[in-house]
Amino acid sequence: MARLAGGVALLTVLDPVGRDCGLTVTAVSSVSLEPPLIMACVKKDGFIHDALFVADGWSLSFLATDQLDLSHYGARERHPGARDDFSPWPTRRSGHGELVFTGAAAAVECVPHSLVDAGDHTIALGRVVAVAHDVTGVLPLVHVDRRYYEPGPEIT
Repeated sequence: MARLAGGVALLTVLDPVGRDCGLTVTAVSSVSLEPPLIMACVKKDGFIHDALFVADGWSLSFLATDQLDLSHYGARERHPGARDDFSPWPTRRSGHGELVFTGAAAAVECVPHSLVDAGDHTIALGRVVAVAHDVTGVLPLVHVDRRYYEPGPEIT
């Protein structure tokens, strides 16, 4: 699956005591138009996994090519209960309080729809309740074969 190119997103949620948590994810997909559903796969022993079970909402910010440092920050190893500090990047709060990165290429705010057991991961399905119109990123960051890229010229 490493050869399958995908966009890079930062999934954000508030932990049970209201602290910001974020995780870089590439296993993200649109699922349904009606209702509007999106999915993200999160490793069960991962940093924010348990927070998804109690969250009122979560957001996905689809990172822009100039946000590579944010992608690395969200992908770093950390233990449950560790604190994230997203102050270096421009953000705003969603309707449920989690962060949306305004420098992203796109972003959606979700409410939980369901959580599906999937081996060593959980598939978090969210119903999209808002699409960000205040993001400023131009080109989406792409991940393939364990490397980052920006989109190239259109192929016709």
